[in-house]
Amino acid sequence: MNNQITILFANVISIINKHRLFASLLIVFIGIICSDILFHYFYPEIILQIEYLFGLGKETHDAVDLTFAPEIWGGVLATVLGTLIIVIAIAAESTPKLMDLFVKDWVSLLFIWFLIIASIHASIIMYYFGPMERLSSVILNTYLYLPISSMLSLPYIFYILLYSKTDNVIKKLYSLNIDDINRLKNKSIHVAMRDKKVVEHYQYQLMSTIDQFDDLLEYISFKEAQTEIIRSVGDTVRAYMKNKELYVSNFFSATDTIRNNPTFRTYIEHQYKDLEERKTFYEVKSFKMMGNAYIRKMETGEYELASLIASEISSIGLLTLKLNQESLITDINIRFNTFMRFAIKHAVRNNEPRNLYNLAFHYSALLKGYVDHNKTDLLKQGYFYFKFYSNEIYKQAANNPSLYFIVDVLTTELKKISILISENDWDNELQEHLLKEILQLDNPPDYPKEDLDQSVNNGVRVLQIGLALHYIKINKLDFAETIVSDVLDDLAYFDNKTYLNLMEGLYNRIRFSGPTFWEDTDRGNTNIYYSPDSDKIDDFKKILSNQMKARLAKLDRDVQFLRLELDKLKSKKDHTPDEKEKINELETKINTRRKTFFLN
Repeated sequence: MNNQITILFANVISIINKHRLFASLLIVFIGIICSDILFHYFYPEIILQIEYLFGLGKETHDAVDLTFAPEIWGGVLATVLGTLIIVIAIAAESTPKLMDLFVKDWVSLLFIWFLIIASIHASIIMYYFGPMERLSSVILNTYLYLPISSMLSLPYIFYILLYSKTDNVIKKLYSLNIDDINRLKNKSIHVAMRDKKVVEHYQYQLMSTIDQFDDLLEYISFKEAQTEIIRSVGDTVRAYMKNKELYVSNFFSATDTIRNNPTFRTYIEHQYKDLEERKTFYEVKSFKMMGNAYIRKMETGEYELASLIASEISSIGLLTLKLNQESLITDINIRFNTFMRFAIKHAVRNNEPRNLYNLAFHYSALLKGYVDHNKTDLLKQGYFYFKFYSNEIYKQAANNPSLYFIVDVLTTELKKISILISENDWDNELQEHLLKEILQLDNPPDYPKEDLDQSVNNGVRVLQIGLALHYIKINKLDFAETIVSDVLDDLAYFDNKTYLNLMEGLYNRIRFSGPTFWEDTDRGNTNIYYSPDSDKIDDFKKILSNQMKARLAKLDRDVQFLRLELDKLKSKKDHTPDEKEKINELETKINTRRKTFFLN
């Protein structure tokens, strides 16, 4: 029985919220009727008190003339409604959702209906005063309703002026959504959600607010307001995530409200079931809204706003880790990877790497979160994604040289994380795996490098060497050896002298790079090539020299063996077709041995 009452009560509340215009009319109408009846009932006592306090007796009240009331009420209504219509109409041109909020604003609805019904109350009393013989109603309307409405009209006009400001509209939307989020924790709501209609109502309420934020973000041109919208969406999602464990499981059902929402309209049945099991429909809805906004802001050159969106997604990801809601991590990774894909396309098309530059920073913040929460598998995925997109950028950079710097940026971020996990003393096998991923950031598979200017990856080499210096400093020489071995692969493209000269240039770059850059960037003036361990360069050079000597000696032995075999074949007077083919093969191997040896 109690459950039925709770469900009934929740349905009533839902109906009231859905039909606020008529609900507010009914509330005000009942309020005025009840106040008139009560005032009439206590009128004799009220008259005595007024006479005692002000010396105004019944004969004074009998002389009250109500014929002026309609004109005064008409003036008040004209002032309030006229101002309201003008303000809302003008403000709605820059804030399209203002009208939707206004018709849901209890203050406005109650006050406007009070003015209208109180004026009708005055007219009825004026025309039917004699037959009704209710002097109390005359006094109530003249000395209470009318002064109250007159005094509240000016504050209400100011209220509407402030209400119509774009930032206040945003705050109101956010406040309404937070109220709904908090309301879902109530036990009465949990019981009421046994009714599917109640579930759908609250699902619709939450998702419609996200859609409203999306519309505002696209329509409003003010940067400050757009910033507030993006932050409000992020704050809303974070508030929801902190509370969702207290919600009843029915709320996460894939109802028709979810299935018919444009965000999920293309889903198939198993995806709806996945949303139910992971309880993520609201977050996914929000992520897709923010994803679409990111693409729009990127395409319009609003890089700071695009960066803010990525920052909010990263912040949500870190909260996900803190709350141990790992079911969301996949969605967040997908969102960042999608950002990377579109940012690469935009950068290639416009030769503009700024979005990628900022995005790398926010993506890496998520990877640092994986380190802080010891999520090794997620971190391995993150390294793979960085390598994958770095290789994609590297392929595209031949025609867009400005993109080479982004490979350096991605390498920088992974370098920082690798230093962090080494300080946390993670498993050596895992560290080695991640290190090998870093060493592949500038090495796309099956990518021809013969005609590529070898100086383009100098920045990556500087960063890799800087990481090796760190390993030398903490006495993890095996990792430093691994980096040196990869650096030596560049010998495939240079003679010994040229290679050593290039390496010396890299050493000097590290030596003379300070912690700050001499120009400002989107991320301040931090110098990504700075290494605090430059004093270990000589140690690095020794390791490089030893490996270089060993590899060159092995190369010489290999070439000598091939020459002996070649000379043996050439010493014959007559050669069979197979022998001729073998000779050509050996000559090719000898001529290309340096490259194939070092790259293999």
